[in-house]
Amino acid sequence: MRYSKLAALLLLALPVSACMQNTGGERSAPAPLVEQIDPQKDPVGAVQAHRQQQSTDLTDVSRLRAEVLRLTRDKTADNVQQCLVLPLGSKPCGGPAEYIAVSIKGKDEGSLLQKISGYNQAMEAENSRKGLMSDCAVVEKPAVQLVNGKCELVAASTQ
Repeated sequence: MRYSKLAALLLLALPVSACMQNTGGERSAPAPLVEQIDPQKDPVGAVQAHRQQQSTDLTDVSRLRAEVLRLTRDKTADNVQQCLVLPLGSKPCGGPAEYIAVSIKGKDEGSLLQKISGYNQAMEAENSRKGLMSDCAVVEKPAVQLVNGKCELVAASTQ
């Protein structure tokens, strides 16, 4: 009896998502959240597989975020035209989680934009796969300015 309750809780905890992930014009279903283990036959194995999948997903998204932040760390620029304001992350309700100031001085702009877009898409897929929710507040896009040779965000209220 105890195992059937555990299996039922596991099944209820798994988000069911019919959403499709957008990968550059081609739509495909997100990866399954857990391995195909029958919770009735192996409840412990099903729980372990679920935890392992969650850990792997979190690591991948965290790794992508760390790489993006490493690539955008140097904010030095010669003029404000080398500064960009880019969306970073994805809120579960849609839209960016935040904006960052980025300097494109001495960087491959296309590669950088591609890396940030990849992270944003991974975050969006993770939100969908886990069935996360948020406050759905719209994050206003700030402006950017050059301060002492570095790109910095200007809050929307101080523009």
